[in-house]
Amino acid sequence: MDLTANQLERYEEDGYLIIRDVLDSREVETFNQAFFKHTDDLHPMPGFEYPAPGRYTLAHSSLKDPDLGFVAEHSGIVGPAAALLDDDPILTAFVVYDRTPGGPGIPGHNDYKRWRPVGSSMNWLFTIVPTCDYDAEHGQLFVAPGSHRLERIYDEGGPTLEVRSAVKPDDDAYIDPELKRGDLLLMNMHCWHKAAPNRSGESRIGFFNKYAAKSCPPATGYYLFDDAAYNVLSQTGKDLIAVHSNKQIGTTRMVLKNQDKYLLLGQDQKMIFPGAKTWQENAIPDWDIGNYIASLHAGMREQVRIETPWASYIDDYDEGDHLCRVYGYEMNPNGFPVAYSGQWLSLDEVRERSRYGYEAKAIEKWLDPTLIRGKGVTQAQARVDQYAY
Repeated sequence: MDLTANQLERYEEDGYLIIRDVLDSREVETFNQAFFKHTDDLHPMPGFEYPAPGRYTLAHSSLKDPDLGFVAEHSGIVGPAAALLDDDPILTAFVVYDRTPGGPGIPGHNDYKRWRPVGSSMNWLFTIVPTCDYDAEHGQLFVAPGSHRLERIYDEGGPTLEVRSAVKPDDDAYIDPELKRGDLLLMNMHCWHKAAPNRSGESRIGFFNKYAAKSCPPATGYYLFDDAAYNVLSQTGKDLIAVHSNKQIGTTRMVLKNQDKYLLLGQDQKMIFPGAKTWQENAIPDWDIGNYIASLHAGMREQVRIETPWASYIDDYDEGDHLCRVYGYEMNPNGFPVAYSGQWLSLDEVRERSRYGYEAKAIEKWLDPTLIRGKGVTQAQARVDQYAY
């Protein structure tokens, strides 16, 4: 689906765009029927049990059900997303929300969040399709036009962009876009929005899939879809998936750059980046798993005695029976000189002396000038001001 010049202009101005009737009644009904087959897989709000009043999330690799997954590669959704991102889109989250009868609303917020795989790309958007009318009974989804331009994004000359505290719009800035069953709302990651409670007697269901520009990987790393979810998709759908595997992400490591040198540990031809085994941080528990920066910090403190203020995702690499999630950080060349465990090697030396063989590839990807990166932080780092970043 091609967007008109006026639609592109409206999105740029308002931070969102509505396309009516993207899914027909048959497609909506197929999706709804499939959703209710997966209620045992729902991620509840803490302390809630389905279907008690609340908001429940179906996510992870649930798109392996073709009666759900078809929306992830639907041409009427992916085409406009690509046009608005001005890049090839990557599916960073397949997510369905069910706000059950009596479920509370959500206050105003935006969803650029430096600690979340679904929120830490520098260019991403929502594709929201309700499977019922989002009216006063089911609960409207309100948006604040132009609020995406209240962000503070800076290019400070390093390998990553800086996003500073968000500016909250006034309470009267929100409008009801009157979303109907099957409509598509494309919404910029910085656009403020809120939801009213569900006062009806039925579930308020909608999918809120997220797509990032291929050139803007999430700073914490992608959610890792399993192979079954990947294989159910057509080739068009497969092109939307950045990473997939049945292997777990078992380790995480850091490309630590100091001018034109990189820190590796070990000896001879068996040198590796510093890092650690992964564990799941739970300072802000949620369904989108993939941020292993807390694990990385723990390993860096133990092995190198430093903790970086942020890290930015590079890629996932095979280490035998598991994957390794690799992040990068560039040190200040004017810092006080201190001794580090390990050795500082040039890129050519890394090629000759690394253990796994991917180390030089990771450095080259870190240096790729076509990629636009943000700064990923741990959940604990973000917890003090989670909606501001």
